[in-house]
Amino acid sequence: MYTHFSSNSSSSSNSSNSSNASSNSNASGNSSNSRFNSRFISRFTLSLPITLAALATASAQSPADEPVHLENMVVTASPFSRDQAELASATNVLAGQNLLLAQQSSLGATLDGQPGIASTWFGPGASRPVIRGLGGDRVRVLNNGAGVFDASVASPDHAVAIEPLLARRIEVVRGPASLLYGSNAVGGVVNVIDARIPGALPASALTGRAAGRYGTASGEWTGLAAFDGALGNSLAWHAEGLRRDADDVRIPGYANPAEPENRGTLTNSAVTTTAYSGGLSFVSGAGYIGASARRFETDYGAVAEPDVTIRLVEKSYDLAGELTRPFGIFSGARAKFTASDYKHTEFEDTEPGTVFKNKALEGRLELLHEKLARRLDGSWGFQYTRSDFSALGEEAFLPPSITQNTAVFLFEELPLHPVTLQFGARAEEQRVTTDTDRRNDGVWSASLGAVLALDRAKTWTLSASFARSERAPNAQELFADGPHAGTNAYEIGDPDLAHEKSLGFDLGLRKKTGRITGALTLFANRFDGFIFEQATGAINDDMPEYAYAQHDALFYGAELELIFHLHESKSHSLDLELIADTVRAKDRTTRDPLPRITPRRAGIALEYRGSAFSAGLGVQTAERARHLAPGETPVAGYGLLGAHVSCRLPLGKRIEGEFFVRGTNLADQEARNHVSFLKDIAPMPGRDVTFGVRFVF
Repeated sequence: MYTHFSSNSSSSSNSSNSSNASSNSNASGNSSNSRFNSRFISRFTLSLPITLAALATASAQSPADEPVHLENMVVTASPFSRDQAELASATNVLAGQNLLLAQQSSLGATLDGQPGIASTWFGPGASRPVIRGLGGDRVRVLNNGAGVFDASVASPDHAVAIEPLLARRIEVVRGPASLLYGSNAVGGVVNVIDARIPGALPASALTGRAAGRYGTASGEWTGLAAFDGALGNSLAWHAEGLRRDADDVRIPGYANPAEPENRGTLTNSAVTTTAYSGGLSFVSGAGYIGASARRFETDYGAVAEPDVTIRLVEKSYDLAGELTRPFGIFSGARAKFTASDYKHTEFEDTEPGTVFKNKALEGRLELLHEKLARRLDGSWGFQYTRSDFSALGEEAFLPPSITQNTAVFLFEELPLHPVTLQFGARAEEQRVTTDTDRRNDGVWSASLGAVLALDRAKTWTLSASFARSERAPNAQELFADGPHAGTNAYEIGDPDLAHEKSLGFDLGLRKKTGRITGALTLFANRFDGFIFEQATGAINDDMPEYAYAQHDALFYGAELELIFHLHESKSHSLDLELIADTVRAKDRTTRDPLPRITPRRAGIALEYRGSAFSAGLGVQTAERARHLAPGETPVAGYGLLGAHVSCRLPLGKRIEGEFFVRGTNLADQEARNHVSFLKDIAPMPGRDVTFGVRFVF
């Protein structure tokens, strides 16, 4: 689907303040379209060296008095807020207008199409991010820097317990991020940031936003309201709520060509969501301390089975604080604590079936130290996580288990102009206990990165990072034994699995000012003992049997984002934006490709932004997957046309209104997500036009 993919544009930076106020037929299908997309992507890929050369030439010719700045601060990739160009890690940032235009009903769908990011797409109700071909327990999803303890890691039909429309900002760290957030972040981190716990007093006694939208593809109605206020000079509060009702989503053609009676609608894909939260903080010159409570409920169709629906309820309670005054050798401290009570029930018609529960808590303390030897900046931290997980019912393929993780970590930054070094380490102990088994694992990770300024103005930067990561197998990989309807497989774990070890390397070239800005990133990740589900060839309980196994694996690829600033003034901008990404993954033992790896993708968009009016037109394409795992079915490539128009209007001294129309898949093309388990029976939505309005005061 079309999304605005200028995560780094200056327009994004300028509009981020407004955020606080508010995806082909199968192989036998559309062959001509597949040929079109193949030619488009091939030409785009072949032109990359020429484009980069042009980038350098245009940079030298850019007028010095009209610079275009690419600055987007990131808080997830290091202990300090840093410009994206100052980080050794590759990052994505969605905020402001970019986030508004990208928001969907699930986190995976919201991020899908960003450089290096795809989604599992299990229908509108359940979609998790996939980063550089890695997903599941190798991508850590956070909410305000703390873990989200749902069951989405266990199966792609389980939703992520986060509402994207309530996010103020989403940050993604692509590549190994296990140092700060855990051994299961070897693929990357997605941090959804909201305002649930205020960290500062609002500008006035009461501010807020209210928004509503309607989408034609599913008849979706969504409304939300959020308020921030101050009580006196030291108390800040926040309250918000959201409601969504959507019917089965409309699709072009057949969901499953083998069932011609089912045409035009993706059966059992309706979604209803309710979310609300509130928080209160004490704020002073020395920092803040606050607490919040949240409830997230969603009922959605499982899509894979026409009579199965899922009801998910997650309640979480959070404490957070930050000390900004020095004490001893430390310049400050941050602490977070979250407790979560998660439950989802799978209903067959109206009868409850399997019930998943997870009672979890996480505590995290981070100490920022003063400069050591007058140069070394960094932080030291401690983290503890406990998860009490159970699956009960006829299709309970997992035994009840308790997983505990205890970790210490450090991250340091050393400026040696023109080079800045960033390095760190993490030691973690994991204990998994069931009624009959117990396993202890100690793992460690370390990384070294460097950012080199190629000119005095730091217009060009070259980054490189090397990470050694280690992940202990989780409870599902160790002890699964039963039918798993979500993936239509009988899963068998292996309690003797070894640690999964990886060596990751990133090399990035970035340009942040001038007529052309952007980034090119090359990456590789070599795994020893990569854990995956392998077909045994047997049939168990009327399902194909899969057993967890370990082979060595290799992931590698490239990501490109270029923004041609065709016009830039105080009140108007016109940008041409290009993106492309590719990832390959293979089993180093058999040399076979790994399954469900994102195919090559490319996109082009023209974006105009004025002081009150903005508009955009773009195409996102995906090539037909050419590197298929044994037994994997192919799907055709596709190209999705999208457009948007928005208008901001002052409605009084303190109220501003914004009206927007966003169109996705405007050509109503059949498109199937190769990454999805359901690609053969569940295409992505057809033509959708979303009408939205929001008011900020």
